[in-house]
Amino acid sequence: MIRYALTHRSRYDYSAPAHHARHLLHLLPRSQGRQQVVMAMLDITPLPDQRIDEQDYFGNSLISVECLAAHQFFETLLDAQILIEPWTETLMAAQARNPLTLGALRAHARGDPALIEFLQPTSLTEADAGLRALAAASLIETATPASAVMALMQKIYGAFSYEQGVTTIATTAQAAFARRAGVCQDYAHVMIAALRAGGVPARYVSGYLRSASDLVVPDGSRGAEQTHAWVSVWLGPALGWRDFDPTNNLIVDCDHVILAIGRDYADISPVRGVILGGGAHTPHVSVSLRRMMDDYMPPG
Repeated sequence: MIRYALTHRSRYDYSAPAHHARHLLHLLPRSQGRQQVVMAMLDITPLPDQRIDEQDYFGNSLISVECLAAHQFFETLLDAQILIEPWTETLMAAQARNPLTLGALRAHARGDPALIEFLQPTSLTEADAGLRALAAASLIETATPASAVMALMQKIYGAFSYEQGVTTIATTAQAAFARRAGVCQDYAHVMIAALRAGGVPARYVSGYLRSASDLVVPDGSRGAEQTHAWVSVWLGPALGWRDFDPTNNLIVDCDHVILAIGRDYADISPVRGVILGGGAHTPHVSVSLRRMMDDYMPPG
């Protein structure tokens, strides 16, 4: 087991006082599969007049807050420790032990009600002719799902330029693909749109990448020190959901921590809200995800 220390600070400074605010927050990481949250505390300033902690439709932690007093900024600070269990074998070795064609996967996925919503396009992941052609070039009927998904990821990575400031949270997969540039959210939406167009279930994952200065291979660090996004792909009944990071052309193993899972960014945006007043907003975000120790064994 690998133990991580995670801190995530988000602050929104307002040019004028905000008199009333309601926010929905996806800011507490989830325990699932190989990931176990040991502890997680989220401090909010100003102290909300109301705070409700619950789970959303997809099983993510969802916090709703209401601030009634005038305030000049809104800040959240996450302090967490998380355990990650590395995979015991490579994805390709696991696929070799569980042979399956992409055609068989498609047939199975169409008949599984639990997968249907991850096969359907959303407003951010609608495929056009270009994205369908991208899918067709990689998602070959007779290929194994793992090799086909890797081929698609490599095509996206090779065709895209990582550029901040050229897209927004509202940019669609079609627009990002036409530009061939964007950030992790855009890489993920493009890959999801192509996968779903090709009949392969795919989910949007938000989370964190191990801090660049802490990585053994630092050239795979695009998206570190900020919230990151990647893609979870269903690879059949035997392998289940496996994660791919198209921004860095990586199969996800133990350098990523999951925050939330949904159909696209809109389902799980970290901070969403409505405020009265506030004027212009200036965001500031800082993230650190660092290994505390390897081979950690939890008590008991």
